Amino acid sequence: MSQKFIPFTDEELYQAAHKDIKQYLESVGEKVLHSGTEYMWAAHDSVKFRGHVWYQHSTGAKGTAVNFLMEFFGFSFQDAVITLLNGKYTATRNTRPEDLCGRQHDEKKHKNHKVIVPPKNSDNKRLYAYLCTARCIDSEVVKYFTLKRLIYEDKYNHNIVFIGKDKKGIIRYAGLKGTLTNKPFKGEITGSNKKYCFRHIGISDTLYVFEAFIDLFSYITLFHLGYKWHSFNYIALGGLYIDVLKNFLSDYPHIKNIIICTDNDYNSSDGINHGQEFAKKVKSQLSSDFDVTIHTPTPKDWNEVLVKRKKAGNI
Repeated sequence: MSQKFIPFTDEELYQAAHKDIKQYLESVGEKVLHSGTEYMWAAHDSVKFRGHVWYQHSTGAKGTAVNFLMEFFGFSFQDAVITLLNGKYTATRNTRPEDLCGRQHDEKKHKNHKVIVPPKNSDNKRLYAYLCTARCIDSEVVKYFTLKRLIYEDKYNHNIVFIGKDKKGIIRYAGLKGTLTNKPFKGEITGSNKKYCFRHIGISDTLYVFEAFIDLFSYITLFHLGYKWHSFNYIALGGLYIDVLKNFLSDYPHIKNIIICTDNDYNSSDGINHGQEFAKKVKSQLSSDFDVTIHTPTPKDWNEVLVKRKKAGNI
């Protein structure tokens, strides 16, 4: 197939990387089976995928649609992109193809790597509908973060893209959240560094810590509207990562008070309340240097609290 280097545009690389894997496999006659909320490749039952993201349980390999073709069909990077674009590309810009290949990058080698984010949609209608209507978040909060360019709706899949930047304002992290309530989806753009997960930096010395950005938005809606909430500091860790929190505190030494607002539910597989165990761990490790308090949602997370109060007419 293609031998000459083709300088694909960033948009073409994004489209190729985000091609639906189920759709591609079926187009070439491969059998695809349901596996819970994911799909399974009949020819390789250890390979699971959802949308453009795949994972092979037997080897731990994972990535996007581009390196799916490279891994299992023997395509070169260029031929994989061409195939996923159905041969339709302009290739006028000199881009780095490895940036969207989807393979795991060495942290030291790519510590200054700039994440290539999806193109923006012409409006944020689906974003607003999902966050304000389905999730009951106040439109003032959503508008603030869209104007700050920390969230937006992507052009092709209409996912919410939530951005994390370093102290210089360079994008180092980009997460994805689906806007269809009946088809939950979340993921991360290739090359994202969780050390720079979604955050808001204010002039206050108080930091509020969450697992997900939706709970962060929900908490502001519940407790901080009507106050100068922009002055507070907020971080959504994208999970439970104490090293990410410690990295943030190192970067922003003005923080003196930490309020842990992690989830309050028990994992069905191990019976552990990981959100509250994390909160206790943070308090144990950081109380000597910070004033750490725990604010626990009841029953599960802050968005659930918000939705219930909204439906009851209590907000």
